[in-house]
Amino acid sequence: MEKRSITISRMISIYIAVVSVLIGFTTLVALIIAFFLNRESSFAADNVEKAVEAWIHDCQESGEINTALFPEGADIIVVSTDGEEIFVKVSSSKEKALRKFARESSPENGRLLHGKDVYLRMDAADESAFIHYCVSAPHEYLILFTFALAYLLEVLIPTVVLIKKIKSSLRKVFDYTESLKSQDLSVSPINTGIYELDQINIATDSMQKELVATMEDNWKKEQDSKAQMAQIAHDLKTPLTVIRGNADLLMEKEYDEESKESLEAIIRNSEKIALSVLDILEK
Repeated sequence: MEKRSITISRMISIYIAVVSVLIGFTTLVALIIAFFLNRESSFAADNVEKAVEAWIHDCQESGEINTALFPEGADIIVVSTDGEEIFVKVSSSKEKALRKFARESSPENGRLLHGKDVYLRMDAADESAFIHYCVSAPHEYLILFTFALAYLLEVLIPTVVLIKKIKSSLRKVFDYTESLKSQDLSVSPINTGIYELDQINIATDSMQKELVATMEDNWKKEQDSKAQMAQIAHDLKTPLTVIRGNADLLMEKEYDEESKESLEAIIRNSEKIALSVLDILEK
């Protein structure tokens, strides 16, 4: 066979190697991206938390809430002791939750964790600050989804290719065996590209050739037998004609009953033999 075949074990080894390399490459890219993103202040998940903690520490040391230095990426509402809002810097998506925390919190209970959202309360001499920040990095879910999709495709695509290759090879074997089943002995052996299946095809092709040779030999023997029988029938035809003719001539003469019965038996049996000879000649 012209095309080189590959064993199933080698095919699976290549499949595992390809998937492993793809997954390893994606993991390496993910680690590199995570490393560079963590170096950027806008992407580091804990940078906002550190900045808020540093701001709170400075405010506690100075004894006043300095809203001018409040870090970006966090929300804050500053309220005086009589409940008047002094400063508000909060995103619309978190405003309702932060105001609720401001109403329900107390100096003794000034910290709330809700998933990745952190709510803090800081009290100064005549005012209180209610702070919110998120410990997740921006676009975190999008990045995770992208890499999860990449991992899925890296497994799915090689798997689909492998299944398609195996199904295509099995289809060739099925078509080949169906051709033999329908006694189409002219069909040529096929190359599936898979070593084990090609070995089956080679064995089947060898059996096909042996079957063809056996059938040709049987056909030749049958033809020889028919020719011999036809020759024997032909050789019998002339003597039978002579016997029948002479018996008919003898029947024209006068004989006793016993002789007539003998002649009739000769004619009757010669007719049977003649019919059998004609039967052989016609086949």
